[in-house]
Amino acid sequence: MKFLMCLAVPLLAAGAVSAAEPAISVFHGEYENYDRTGLSVRLAPMWATDWGAWHVGLHPEFELSRFRYDGSSSGADTMNQAGAIGMLRLVRGKGGLRPYAELGLGGALLSRTDLGSKEFSTNFQFSEHVGLGLELGDRFSVGWRFSHYSNGDIEMPNDGIDLHQFVIGASF
Repeated sequence: MKFLMCLAVPLLAAGAVSAAEPAISVFHGEYENYDRTGLSVRLAPMWATDWGAWHVGLHPEFELSRFRYDGSSSGADTMNQAGAIGMLRLVRGKGGLRPYAELGLGGALLSRTDLGSKEFSTNFQFSEHVGLGLELGDRFSVGWRFSHYSNGDIEMPNDGIDLHQFVIGASF
């Protein structure tokens, strides 16, 4: 997490960001003996519209992350992940503080099929995401995201993994 923050802080402080896309985010989350730290890039929307005070856009998002296990199981303790998500993002208003909600579906590739006591069986995983947060001014955002990864019972066992994550971001 510290490494990703070191990458993000100069971008945030540089003042070279504006309300345009793309946006970069760093995230960290934990659940039980598992944690995940990563970086994502959200591109300009493939589709967008306004619904009253809400602006809605369907964005492609790409993510890289590292999962870590620190429990007592004898399984592997780290795993890398790369994924692509179709993220539907709803932003309310045009002021300095704009709440947002997001919902996403995607696919991910894992560097291994086990982590701690979890057996994923396949390197390919489906991913589902839901989040809430605030856009701050024209550049920054802060929020929460819940993510679920599983192979959709393509192969058993299908333990899957769920995480609550803290997300900070900046638009360029």
